[in-house]
Amino acid sequence: MRVGIEGRTLQGKRYGVARYLHNLLRNMTELDSGNEYIVYLSQPIAPTENSLSGLRYEVLSMHPSLFWRHLRLPLAMRRDGVDLHFSPSYFLPLIKVCPAVVVVHDLTIKVHPEWFSVDRRFRFDGLFWNEVKRAERIITVSEHSRGDILHYLGVDPSKVVVIPEAADELFRPVDSEEKLRMVRERYGLSEGFLFTVGAIHTRRNLERLIEAVSGAGKRLGSDLQLLIVGSPAPFSPPVDIEGTARRCGMAGRVVQVQFVSEEELLLLYNACALFAYPSLYEGFGLPVIEAMSCGAPVVCSNTTSLPEVGGDAPVYFDPTNVEDMTDAVARVLGDDALRERLSRAGVERVSLFSWRRAAQQTLEVFKEAGR
Repeated sequence: MRVGIEGRTLQGKRYGVARYLHNLLRNMTELDSGNEYIVYLSQPIAPTENSLSGLRYEVLSMHPSLFWRHLRLPLAMRRDGVDLHFSPSYFLPLIKVCPAVVVVHDLTIKVHPEWFSVDRRFRFDGLFWNEVKRAERIITVSEHSRGDILHYLGVDPSKVVVIPEAADELFRPVDSEEKLRMVRERYGLSEGFLFTVGAIHTRRNLERLIEAVSGAGKRLGSDLQLLIVGSPAPFSPPVDIEGTARRCGMAGRVVQVQFVSEEELLLLYNACALFAYPSLYEGFGLPVIEAMSCGAPVVCSNTTSLPEVGGDAPVYFDPTNVEDMTDAVARVLGDDALRERLSRAGVERVSLFSWRRAAQQTLEVFKEAGR
């Protein structure tokens, strides 16, 4: 079977869907020698990406995004005799030339449209959802997301398959105190800093997290620092991080960094005293798995997919209740034995998630959809 893959997420910095697709491709090509894969791009990608064997990369001419996806891509797939189209991130062309499998990571925009700009809501409504519903199979990453897809899109339940994500093999415990010290110094962080990562978006609930860290610091008699790594999402209303920090007495103790390298991300997960993930809505919550893979103790929201992913490894809180969040942060930071227990539980929990297994299950979906 010849599989055509929209690969534009591989262009640029690797996070989110790009990391998802990279791990799937790497493992699928190791597991499967029967299929032929064509990854369609609109510009060349780094040579390291091309090291994946069993793939053919095809760079189609640059066009505006909508034109590229809805006309240029399907014409190329028809020309190349593609048997199955795989879209790793929500979108399918209006012109359908073969059976399709699409990944819908979450339905945040349907469940909470108020968190998105008007133009973003317009892009996702109408024809977009109709095209998704025409796919032979829809892959999603948690049972929670599957429930939202069935409820909001009204698709046949037999078409929606849950295949959980996993942490990249990069993420692991690091024993080098020298490396951890250097990454703290690079960003002006103390040994007991808290860490959170992800696009700066309303649903990430960062303003309440800053309030909770401030409150926990007062209880513990410590000037806690919070590191926030992530770029502002262009489709989200502004998040007032600096203003909230000033109001809470955290001015100068909330460190913002838009992007770090993969190696630095690994070290920050290892160096932090606590990883916090206060999101109001997640389709999966990959940073939680990444942090636990590194042995970081985790506190996170008790909502949507996060308890499904974290199991009994994190300490949970109500993300709409600052007092509950404060209690969780103070409790974990104030108890060395609890942090150690959470660290061990996290490492054990992540062993249940595997990119190799995700790739095998994805290949099975391809076979079903291509029949």
